[in-house]
Amino acid sequence: MKLQQQESAVEQQQGGEEKLPENLLLYFEQILHDDPLIDEVGFLHPTQFCSLDCARDGDSASQSTEFHCARYFWCRDHKLAISAEILPELYHAARDAYYNARDAPLSRTNLMRHTKALLILCPDLLTAWNSRKMVLSALYDFTKLKDELQLCALILSYSPKNESTWSHRWVIKQVAEQHQDMLELIGNESILVKEIAEKSKMNYRAWRHRCWLIPYMTRKQVLDELNESTRWSELHVADNCCFHYRRSLLLALLDNFFGNEEDSLSWESDICLLWKEELRWDEMLIKRYQGRESLWNHRRFLSHLWIQHLLTVEGNWPATTSQMDMFVIQEIQLLSECLHDPVDEFEESRVQAELSALYIMWITKAISSWFYPASCLSQVPDVKGKLEERLHFASMGRLKDVLAGACRPEKRFWMNLLNLADQSSDVQ
Repeated sequence: MKLQQQESAVEQQQGGEEKLPENLLLYFEQILHDDPLIDEVGFLHPTQFCSLDCARDGDSASQSTEFHCARYFWCRDHKLAISAEILPELYHAARDAYYNARDAPLSRTNLMRHTKALLILCPDLLTAWNSRKMVLSALYDFTKLKDELQLCALILSYSPKNESTWSHRWVIKQVAEQHQDMLELIGNESILVKEIAEKSKMNYRAWRHRCWLIPYMTRKQVLDELNESTRWSELHVADNCCFHYRRSLLLALLDNFFGNEEDSLSWESDICLLWKEELRWDEMLIKRYQGRESLWNHRRFLSHLWIQHLLTVEGNWPATTSQMDMFVIQEIQLLSECLHDPVDEFEESRVQAELSALYIMWITKAISSWFYPASCLSQVPDVKGKLEERLHFASMGRLKDVLAGACRPEKRFWMNLLNLADQSSDVQ
């Protein structure tokens, strides 16, 4: 008799568990519907729910307390907590509900509800994102597009490197096709990326999205973004993503200059001053933070376009004092300072010397392969000659010593370009 009662109890329990996922999905979707401003989601161990105060304030009597059951869900102040205990069942229920809604006709509302719940649980499901994209593309609705950006921001709060979620912010392009004023929206996007970058270091996807926003910015916004990213770059000199973003901003300013001829003279002057300041700022960071390859990569970009500009200017307006010669002297002086940095226990000075030597060698070997206007081609050999002459009198011998003795094995390719293979074998 007792055995039959136990079997009956087990069957009832199993029957309740089979219905549990469907009920939990309804609870979950209702929570998301009642509070569309949820900005943070946490998946907690069941024991952590004991520390949450699940008492209701009484100002939302229309919502049942069962939707905020302390055992599975907790929602307050736009913060949502979900028990990890039910995640497998909740995911399977949301996935099945989505597949049923996708195959059913005229179920856009249910499809959006189910995909929202499903993507919060599994944001990598591209099929669900594409279903939402099809619904949103059918009819333009600015309110729904803003809600879509809110959903993406919610998912990125706990999954900041999710590729599918960043890609889904294509809705900005759809908004831009209908609205001319994108100032506020682009500003909010930049703030979002900055906050996510603070929490998730080396987040390439976030910075790539920020670069994608540049064509929608005004000239003033581009300049503001360049100024605001300066401090962040100084605090994260090893993160190349931000320096890549600055390079994209600078290229956008150049494109803006070539695309507008009304104030070309004043704008050209501003660009030159900006470029000089960027070179000076980068040099300051190089001297302050030794051995940071991202800083030297940024300098290569700046030097490349700056040499092109100087060659163009001197080709059109020859001067007694060559700005190109002054720039070469400045770079050789930087090399000399890096080579004479005191040795430290972390070998940062050795890496600094290697990077500076490779930077100068990059200029001497790559300058002949760069693309220049026809008026500048005759000056390229002169520039190479100036570099080689300055290196010979300043520190060319030391440069060979650095390349032969201090370069890591993967950098020995540069010694072959200088015909230093025999010397390197002697050093070894």
